[in-house]
Amino acid sequence: MEACIFKNEKDLDKKTPIYKYMSIESFLFILKYKQVVFSKITTWPDAYEGARFEFFKQIHKDDNYSDKTKDNFFGCSWSLQTENSCFYSDHKEHQEAEEELQVCGSASMWEAYCKQGGVRIKTTIEKLESILTSQINDFGAYRGIVHYEPSNYWNKTLSSSGLISKLFIKRVSFRHESEYRFILVTKENIKADRIFFDVGRLFDFVDEFLISPATRRNEWISRMLYHYAVSTSVAIDIPGTNSKNGKQYCRISNLYGNISEEV
Repeated sequence: MEACIFKNEKDLDKKTPIYKYMSIESFLFILKYKQVVFSKITTWPDAYEGARFEFFKQIHKDDNYSDKTKDNFFGCSWSLQTENSCFYSDHKEHQEAEEELQVCGSASMWEAYCKQGGVRIKTTIEKLESILTSQINDFGAYRGIVHYEPSNYWNKTLSSSGLISKLFIKRVSFRHESEYRFILVTKENIKADRIFFDVGRLFDFVDEFLISPATRRNEWISRMLYHYAVSTSVAIDIPGTNSKNGKQYCRISNLYGNISEEV
């Protein structure tokens, strides 16, 4: 895989955890097919995503992408679940805030991506990169932290990474996502909107399933997803266990209070 952390960004250790919020449909898909999905960036719902319209206007001027079109660029977005330290009085408070976010999940992310219920999965940069490395063929690959900027900054001087850096920019309205992004540039135009990569055994790829929080009114949804995650992703591979690395492997978020994990 091509080296792709931008020079002007802080490099992250490859063992850094990354998180993905999934709707019920996306969760059931990964349980059944054991695949992660890269979507064509033109299908992303935010019309300003990565300042992509400006990006496509300029690719013919860049030697790296002069032969590319909108059908060559695919992405997969994850969250670092981090907080800006400037919002907290000291390092301890900042650390505890991030720990709480990692334990319960983000209310904004649950609402945006799992409004009817869903799941947050946890893996690492290294694991996803390893999967891509073993399966991609003739792809250019990039990964890095997404920067959040006012939209009038987007046409200013590019970073040392060049034009591709535009695909790692989002509007400040999405700062709560603390996003970490993977971008693939295909050799040939691909008309399909998605590319699929096999992740192998879920117990190896996914380090935690966190089920969306629920109120007493609809707690059955979270309980159903919890038991489906345990029975499908854990019990079949390793019967009788719901733990990994000494921690509970599948949990229900208690963001809105404790929900029973009993049947």
